[in-house]
Amino acid sequence: MTNSWRFSALMDRHRALGSNLEDWSGMGTAWSYSKGDPNAEYMAIRTKAGLMDVSGLKKVHITGHAASHVIDRATTRDPEKIAPGKSLYACMLNDAGKFIDDCIIYRMGPNSYTVVHGSGQGHEQLTMAATGRDVSIRFDDNLHDLSLQGPLAVDYLEKHIPGVRALPYMGHMPAMLFGKPITLSRTGYTGERGYEIFCRGQDAGEIWDRILEEGASMGIIPCRFTTLDMLRAESYLLFFPFDNSEMYPFEDEGPGDTLWELGLDWTVSRV
Repeated sequence: MTNSWRFSALMDRHRALGSNLEDWSGMGTAWSYSKGDPNAEYMAIRTKAGLMDVSGLKKVHITGHAASHVIDRATTRDPEKIAPGKSLYACMLNDAGKFIDDCIIYRMGPNSYTVVHGSGQGHEQLTMAATGRDVSIRFDDNLHDLSLQGPLAVDYLEKHIPGVRALPYMGHMPAMLFGKPITLSRTGYTGERGYEIFCRGQDAGEIWDRILEEGASMGIIPCRFTTLDMLRAESYLLFFPFDNSEMYPFEDEGPGDTLWELGLDWTVSRV
């Protein structure tokens, strides 16, 4: 494993599947497994369901009177348009207006949000926007994110969570799964109907094991990050910094792209 400073509670499960836990966003991540087949995992998510550990995403809680101001300053969305129990996909920009990260904004209450972002400068932007404001910013590395994606994900989850089938796209709700407290979100990055299970690190192993054990008869299998790459690329879901000029700048231009150049202008809230 590379010299990571963040650790998934599931790393022993990933090692058992043959992962070397390559670094992503500071966390040892299962980019590949020596066991299994990424093409079979792709088909599982497209036709049945697959389970991925995407805990390398950074989770930041923003609470306080100025929470909406921080979200408004750091992202391309108007947080006042997000109702509690809803979420929105958003982008983050630097002072030159160039794309530096993407995120999902979850509104948890009147003055409470959770921002889940990738490997860019999202946390720095949130912290900078909070300077001098009545707000608390808390990075939460105990919160793990298990992504159950595919058309049969809802069929599996409704056996355990009442009302899950009625949860709308980009909606989220508190729930119990196998007796453990979670937040269930109808989100993902695969282009399929799917759900993200936000749970405590101490509960992640049991939740992972039970979904795979009980879901085996439905064709639910563990999936690696390279499988997610195939799914998201097919659905034109970008992955910072690999899919823009931040990593591959043009010879006559500095690194970075506007949202219009990337086709992400739809993430900008209009009045």
